[in-house]
Amino acid sequence: MKSWLSNKIDMLRKKRLDLPPAPPGPPPFLGGSATRGRRRQLGAYQGWVFAAVGAIARRMAGMPLRLFAAPGPGGEGPEVGQHPVLDLLLKPNPLLTGRQLRYTLCLHLELTGMAFVLVLNNALGRPAELWPLSPADLIEIVSGGDTRRPIERFVFTGAEGQKETYNPSQILYFRHPSPFSLVYGASPIEAMAHAFDIDLAVRIYQRNFFRNSARPEVVLSTDQRLTEDEARRVLTRWRQKHQGLAHVFEPTVLDGGLKATPLSYSAKDFEFMDLAGWTQDNILAAYGVPAGKLGLVKDVNRANAQGIEVTFNAECIRPRLELWEDVLNAFLLPRYGSGLVLRHDNPVPSDRAQAHKEAMAQVDRGVITINELRASQGRAPVAWGHEPLRPLAMGSPCETGGYAMGPEPAVAAALVRGWPRLEGRFAGWSAARVARELESQPGLLGDLIPRGLKAMRRDELLTRLASCLTRGLNLEQTLEELGSSRQGDES
Repeated sequence: MKSWLSNKIDMLRKKRLDLPPAPPGPPPFLGGSATRGRRRQLGAYQGWVFAAVGAIARRMAGMPLRLFAAPGPGGEGPEVGQHPVLDLLLKPNPLLTGRQLRYTLCLHLELTGMAFVLVLNNALGRPAELWPLSPADLIEIVSGGDTRRPIERFVFTGAEGQKETYNPSQILYFRHPSPFSLVYGASPIEAMAHAFDIDLAVRIYQRNFFRNSARPEVVLSTDQRLTEDEARRVLTRWRQKHQGLAHVFEPTVLDGGLKATPLSYSAKDFEFMDLAGWTQDNILAAYGVPAGKLGLVKDVNRANAQGIEVTFNAECIRPRLELWEDVLNAFLLPRYGSGLVLRHDNPVPSDRAQAHKEAMAQVDRGVITINELRASQGRAPVAWGHEPLRPLAMGSPCETGGYAMGPEPAVAAALVRGWPRLEGRFAGWSAARVARELESQPGLLGDLIPRGLKAMRRDELLTRLASCLTRGLNLEQTLEELGSSRQGDES
């Protein structure tokens, strides 16, 4: 009896051991562990993270960096065109260009929240080379004993696995401030770990969906038992009848009790893929990159395209450029002495149409002169542009009996609007052909003359404008000639 009971227990135990193992837990990317290490954070450079970080890095790497004398009481100092620090930033080491170094540092900073540059000095103690260090090789940042030396040293893994220790003076340390540490940086992708985990899961699911979902489009079934040769013959006839573009939509006749049942994908398969839109929005929001910057917005016109560009550069790029400037000005420039400051160009594009409208309004109301406007645009002054335009009634004479210096505001405004159109129309024409066209169509120039001018002044303008157009003068030359002619009349 005892032997029989022990045998039963052994059999049950054996059966229990033969049971299938418990299903494994969720893969690492669903548990959030894929973004905890810096090496894994660098590995997150894929999908929407790749798109967002790449857009930021390309813009930041291409922004010009200029050197100025330290600002004084009068504002920003003059620009310094030649300096050893500019040469160093242009060619930081024998392997990388300045743009490549900035691109690499931006990738490190946006993926791990930290970027490190090793500064190698020459025999004179001045920086000679700049080399990026991978955040994945960082072992620890050792804090100092007091606030006079907050960082004691940086410890990295060397090329052969040994520890490499660097003093703070050897490292330029860029980081996104962290709410948990004053020493270590905060990774943007770690802040959106769940969105990245789901995005990775969706992409793996999509890949496996099309790779492993090996199932036919239709099933041929029958209640009869078919031999292997009969089943092969049925499939061969089906392929011959329906496979290929030449047999699309052809009807068929099934015999022998065959039934054709189409297979379809469940709605759940495609609902899971809809998560890609949610993860996209969250990852792009973590980096401050508008979806339109990546071409994900349809029906883009000039107005919202310009708005997207302004938002991206103002809210995403400019704060990061200022962070870089702070580190370079605080820890690199002092090695070359005092009185210098590095500044990037303003990345935010200006609204050219609005700026032109405001400038013309200021000129028309006499707030600024023509030459002041030209100076702001980097253009040379003109002889008739030193005095502000006077808001005289159109055609009213000045105290001297002549007209105000320069073309009347209404005439100048009309020429600004209409002269480029005429230039384009007559581009490449001979002077004789232009003269014949103007003679046959006097209304071409008549549209440029505002109403209210005296007949004598109107005829004079028509004659001079025809002469300018025949000689192929551009808008600036035409305005200058009209101004000089009025100067002669006044004198």
